[in-house]
Amino acid sequence: MEKIFKKTLYLGVLAAAFSITSCDLLDLSPIDNYGDGNYWKREEHVSAYMDGLHKNFRDAIFQHQYVLGESRGGTSKEGTAVDGTSLGYGGLVAQVLNAENPGITKFGDLYGRIANINIFIQKTKEATYMEEENKTYYLAQAYGLRAFYYFDLYRTYGTIPLRKEPNEVVNGNFNPEELYMERSDASKVMAFIKEDIDESLRLFGDNKSFDPFKRGNKKAYWSKAATEYLAAEVYLWNSKVTIGDNKANDADLVKAETFCTNLLNNYGLKLIDNYEHIFDVDHKGNDEIILASRCLEGEASNSGTIYMYNFQTGAWKTTGFNDENGKLMGDTLQVRTSGMQRIEYLPEFFFSYEKEKDSRRDVNFLSAYNRETGKFAGTVFKKTMGHLNTSSNNYIWDADIVVYRLAGVYFMLAEIENMKGGDVVKWLNPIVKRAYGNNSYEPYVNGTFTQNELNILKEKDKEMLGEGQRWFDINRMTISKGGEHLVFCKEGSKDGKKPILDKSTEAYKVLWPIETEMMNKDPKLVQTPGYAKN
Repeated sequence: MEKIFKKTLYLGVLAAAFSITSCDLLDLSPIDNYGDGNYWKREEHVSAYMDGLHKNFRDAIFQHQYVLGESRGGTSKEGTAVDGTSLGYGGLVAQVLNAENPGITKFGDLYGRIANINIFIQKTKEATYMEEENKTYYLAQAYGLRAFYYFDLYRTYGTIPLRKEPNEVVNGNFNPEELYMERSDASKVMAFIKEDIDESLRLFGDNKSFDPFKRGNKKAYWSKAATEYLAAEVYLWNSKVTIGDNKANDADLVKAETFCTNLLNNYGLKLIDNYEHIFDVDHKGNDEIILASRCLEGEASNSGTIYMYNFQTGAWKTTGFNDENGKLMGDTLQVRTSGMQRIEYLPEFFFSYEKEKDSRRDVNFLSAYNRETGKFAGTVFKKTMGHLNTSSNNYIWDADIVVYRLAGVYFMLAEIENMKGGDVVKWLNPIVKRAYGNNSYEPYVNGTFTQNELNILKEKDKEMLGEGQRWFDINRMTISKGGEHLVFCKEGSKDGKKPILDKSTEAYKVLWPIETEMMNKDPKLVQTPGYAKN
């Protein structure tokens, strides 16, 4: 995919224009450049460009999952990792955000990816050299991908500029004053996301295939199922969360449930028996996967799990650790010289699993213990890794990045049932049963709204850690029906001692700031409410 992208993605028409200052504001320049006056002449060009859009998607997925989806969700340690290296993302973990330290800059570079999609939509709509069925399939993917990026922007910033068409530079407008863009109201952004979802579903029509062109993609391309999953997330979020002038809408809960039900019934999906197999390199595109971002030896590595421990230079080699049974560990994960731990999850996540019963614990974590005292020292997260190439003696980080899977649908349905006052545990207990296998376990029972909501979060923490959920979860889920969001409740933190954000002083931090430099360059941009005075 990556080689195709570099050879064929046509963006050279913009190259001369992006020295204009205003174009830097939203990172409106597409991700890569390719000058070819003969592009957009054959269906192969459309197909190759779509490969490029998926390469863009893969490049952004670590930001989506960890930076936006977990770093601020009360998941991570600060300071020094168990292997002795300095942990990254400390400002985000500590909720230290302001215009000088915004966490991410240039809106996470997502507008460059959106620019690529906008060009694709324009050029593909104009294509007269394709069968209509194939054209609509590619366009359906593009609208789904664009809705995905805008939903990330919405949940992160609330009000954002809406770039619905290709940047005017593409069509010859080089006037900086006309390229500035102000932030649209939250209600307009949400309406646009829903419009893109509707258009994606309309264009997919009855095409429920994950691989209609028989390319062996193993669910690594956007599909109708991916759009339905995104739609379920969008409508569930909008049923519970108010941002700006866009008020939470109870009616959206029914639509979220419909999308979840479609995913259960229409795509041949099922929970597979072995939790480990969901993520390993030998079971890519398995029956539980809805969408994954492809990693392959010689092409692309899994950028998230490469933040692992470096056995050759870290404390694993110089000091050494024992396993929980007192046995000295060596290069247990066989990563050789690759990897360096920059992210370590809080120990509470590791200790939340029932030892020797819950299979997810040892799939997700490698735990380390002090050789002298036997005390717990820390963990390495190893949920999605890769394999050792015995011929080259190199570790290959080629596990796919799982974006959407069926277990996520189960958790959404549990949350929907809790809002309805229905049977929550119908959707939680199959997840637990799979995790425990033949071991005995205590199933969940339906309780009060608060008990159910906290049980959903507790189980989702164990099942979907590392998949970009927790920050969004605690900003959506509530301590009571219609009550405070868990981000403001001590129950939303893993240790249960204090809220992740103090509502009286930090409520504005549920949204992210824009850096000063960007606002200085674009007079139409204003700061996210709450940050201007800090």
